[in-house]
Amino acid sequence: MILSSLRLRNFPEDKKDQFPFTLPLVQNLEEIEFEKNITFFVGENGSGKSTILEAIAAYAEVPLAGSFRLEDDESLAAANELANYLRLSYEEKTRHGFFVRAEDFIGYARSLKKEIESLDKEIEEIKESFTGGDIKRAIGAIEGEKNSLINRYTADMEAMSHGEGFLKFFTSRITAKGLYLIDEPEAALSPTRQLSLLRLIIEKVKKTGSHFIIATHSPIIMSVPNSEVFYFQDGTITTRDYKETEHYQLTKAILDNPESIMEILGSEKDE
Repeated sequence: MILSSLRLRNFPEDKKDQFPFTLPLVQNLEEIEFEKNITFFVGENGSGKSTILEAIAAYAEVPLAGSFRLEDDESLAAANELANYLRLSYEEKTRHGFFVRAEDFIGYARSLKKEIESLDKEIEEIKESFTGGDIKRAIGAIEGEKNSLINRYTADMEAMSHGEGFLKFFTSRITAKGLYLIDEPEAALSPTRQLSLLRLIIEKVKKTGSHFIIATHSPIIMSVPNSEVFYFQDGTITTRDYKETEHYQLTKAILDNPESIMEILGSEKDE
C-alpha cells in the first residue's frame, strides 16, 4: 500500500465560515486508516467524498489527468485549500500515480491530439527547410516522440468512444506502483467497461502493490473483493460492507423486482 492514514489538523477559526471548512464532514473529520490497496469512497452527492479525494490529490501532488495542472485548475481551489490542513501518513512514498475525473478525460484527449499535431507540424517544417545531410537523423527524435505517444495512447483518442478512450488511458498510464485517485469513473463507462476497469485494477494491485482510492456510486465498481468501503453520510465517515450501502440495496431491489420502481419513486416523492 501507499497511504496508511489520513487526518485533518486544526484549522484557524476564520476558516470555519469558508467552503470547504463549512462542510460538516470536514468539521467532524477524524483519522481514516487505510487497510486495503483498493479503497472506495461512497455516499450521496454532496456528502463530501469528492472533496476529500481532491484534497488527497492536492496534498500528495499527483498529476491531474486533464488539460490543467492540479494547482491551476480553478475547480479544485477548495481542495487545494483543504490540503493545507491534511496530514497523510505513507507506508511507501512514490512519484507515480494520478488524479482523474471522468470529465478530465475529454480535455486530456484533446491536449494529446494537439501535442501530436504539433509534432507533425514541426516535422514538416524541418523537411521544408532541410538543405542537406541525413533527413532521417534530423527528424528522428521528433518522430520517435510522436510514435511513442501513438503507440501508448493511439493517434486520436477523441475518435474512440468515451468508454474505449477512458480504458485506453488507464491501461497506458497505470504502469508502476503508485497512488491512483479516480472520481466516479462509471460516468464514462458501461457496465461491461466497468468490469474491464476492475480487472485492470485488480491486476495492477497484484503486480505492483499500487493503491487505488475511488469515489463511486456504482455497485459494480465497489464490488471488488478484498477492498474497503468508506461510507460518507450525515457529516461522518464509517466503514461498511458494500452490500450494506444504499447503492447496492436499491439496485438489488430494482433488479429483483423491476415493477417495484414506481413504488420506490412514489415513496421518494412523498418524502
